[in-house]
Amino acid sequence: MAKIQVDAELLRVEKVVQLKPVSKTVKGGRKRRFASLIVVGDANGHVGVGMGKSASVPDSIRKGSQSAAKNLVEVALVNTTIPHTVIGRAGSARVLIKPASPGTGVIAGPAARAVLEAVGITDVLTKTMGSDNTINNVFATLDGLRRMQKATDVAKRRGIGIEQLAIPAKLKDASLYEPRQPNYITEDESQIDEKSNRQSQRSEGNRRGPRSAQAGRGGRAPRQR
Repeated sequence: MAKIQVDAELLRVEKVVQLKPVSKTVKGGRKRRFASLIVVGDANGHVGVGMGKSASVPDSIRKGSQSAAKNLVEVALVNTTIPHTVIGRAGSARVLIKPASPGTGVIAGPAARAVLEAVGITDVLTKTMGSDNTINNVFATLDGLRRMQKATDVAKRRGIGIEQLAIPAKLKDASLYEPRQPNYITEDESQIDEKSNRQSQRSEGNRRGPRSAQAGRGGRAPRQR
């Protein structure tokens, strides 16, 4: 499934699934960092997962959010649930995702719940199988959502009408599978916005002007004797 770009203002759901300290042994000793696993979405059929690593917690979360926003995928939804049962895989983790009737809620563990809520699913049943690794379970859930197929696409691929598919009658309404349209932005527009932000920051820095010549080290004025 191709990656898409969505306006950052629409990604109102951001969940920190995992945040842990990590270390790397080098010649001079150990370098301590913080690794984060972030899930972002617009609660309207679009979700992304990213990982970040930095020496500080805020920078780690920011990097994870930026990485997740760059890897958004579109998920096929039917009202508040999914079209069919699917099993997502990542490494040795397996996540079974099944549609549920309205009012069921999100029956899932912490890892799968973060992804399902970010994409906008409110009624679903899940079962985690295999590894209990948090990272693998998150990516397994995302893989399962990627595998979702619309009935209209299946009928078109088979060369038949949607009425001829062996699916429940309530799922044969083509209007259920209409794409949910967020405010898409093109790559050129995003580059233009980034350049304008850099120019505004430079102009703001120029307006502040250089430090006073009378200031001492660290920007402090010399002490009067």
